[in-house]
Amino acid sequence: MVVLRPDLFGLAQLHQLRGRVGRGAAQAYCHLLTRPGADLPEAALRRLGTLRALDRLGAGFAVSATDLDLRG
Repeated sequence: MVVLRPDLFGLAQLHQLRGRVGRGAAQAYCHLLTRPGADLPEAALRRLGTLRALDRLGAGFAVSATDLDLRG
């Protein structure tokens, strides 16, 4: 799966999209692509950094807790 401009999505949305690939016997990948040279807002960098850090199976609770912290 290729997601263009992931900075426009929320953390929960990106986590759900990422979770839709790779179910079953075949390995799959989810690529999040931003514009080359784009300056991303700090909030978008935090969301993408959370997804990078929480990539293990069962990380949904930690992602939702981080999403709640980011939203305030």
